Amino acid sequence: MNQLDAPFQRLPSSLAGRIAAGLLAIAGTTAAAADGACAAVERAANAALAQPRIHAAIDSPLDPEALKMGFKQQLMHSIVIDQVQYSNAIRAGFSRTALDSKEMRMLASDLGPFLVESGCKAAGSEKLAGRDTQVYTASGDLGRGEIRFKLWIDKASGLPLRAVSDEPAADADVEALLAKLSGKKAAPASKPKAQAKRDIGTHAYLFGDAVKPPGAQGAVDPTALSALLAVLKGQP
Repeated sequence: MNQLDAPFQRLPSSLAGRIAAGLLAIAGTTAAAADGACAAVERAANAALAQPRIHAAIDSPLDPEALKMGFKQQLMHSIVIDQVQYSNAIRAGFSRTALDSKEMRMLASDLGPFLVESGCKAAGSEKLAGRDTQVYTASGDLGRGEIRFKLWIDKASGLPLRAVSDEPAADADVEALLAKLSGKKAAPASKPKAQAKRDIGTHAYLFGDAVKPPGAQGAVDPTALSALLAVLKGQP
């Protein structure tokens, strides 16, 4: 088991599926350069990944499997400061993880939705949390049905601000995706049965000095939390 695999062994399929949504585009980033509208989206992602401080907040309902395992409905946070991640995705409170590779930092940033290389379309401008944004839509397929993204990019900074992911509620083959990231071969995964239910996740991003590590009691900085909630709620 490598460093990237370990956290997924402790997650129910619904939580692993959320992470797989982010891996959709990351797995293809070694291919040809993005084209069309996707080039603008990718530029925003690369600018974000170059930031030393990234705070991603993810709001997505838990399914019954996760609730039975004792997971509580809560806002998920991934705070990346240099090469360290603080996350509450695995257990109550925040765990601290050293990010020893570019791939680990990319995954921890939750910026996968912005790393698509095809299927992007400009979708106009919107006011979001007091900022002017350019909106894009994108889609792709992990072999278990179409996954769709709506993406907001801050016009002033050029950085990602919000993403909404819409994916089939099926088990994700995280092992195969991670193998692709590392360049290893993985056994072909059986295609799951189609399901009508879909999982919707909303992602908000914060960068720069506004990003703080969690407090001594595992509390998120209140100013950062307020800014992220405004973005998550889609306030103008």
